[in-house]
Amino acid sequence: MKKMLFFTFILGFLATSLPAISNDEKWLYGRECMSGHVFVVSEWLPKENCEEELWNFFKELMALTKANETGCIRAHATRQIPHPGAPGKSKYKIVLLQEYSDIKAFDIHCQADYVKRAFKKYIEDEETSLIKEWNVRLFSEDE
Repeated sequence: MKKMLFFTFILGFLATSLPAISNDEKWLYGRECMSGHVFVVSEWLPKENCEEELWNFFKELMALTKANETGCIRAHATRQIPHPGAPGKSKYKIVLLQEYSDIKAFDIHCQADYVKRAFKKYIEDEETSLIKEWNVRLFSEDE
């Protein structure tokens, strides 16, 4: 009886805590999501002694991206954290995780003045570059 009450409580808690999913949303449990969204994973290896400056810059860049680009759904600067359940280690110190409503929104991001200026300063210009190595990949849920 106590177990039944506990499970009833948990189910009630979850039902009131989780966001409702409307019928017109594309995300249906057990079904493939065909959103058209573009997911971007960019990995950054800073030059020696440049990690903190690059980290602070990327946090600002992701905040600008979220604030100014209507097609940007998510934009996060992240660092790897140790965990025994995920023993792998990447050489990249900073990973940006972004989600855009579609490929056009990502193209708009790439053409934003603040992105182009940052690319020139922190990647292309040898005197001001903070980047030793980088990699950008795009993903989609669509087939």
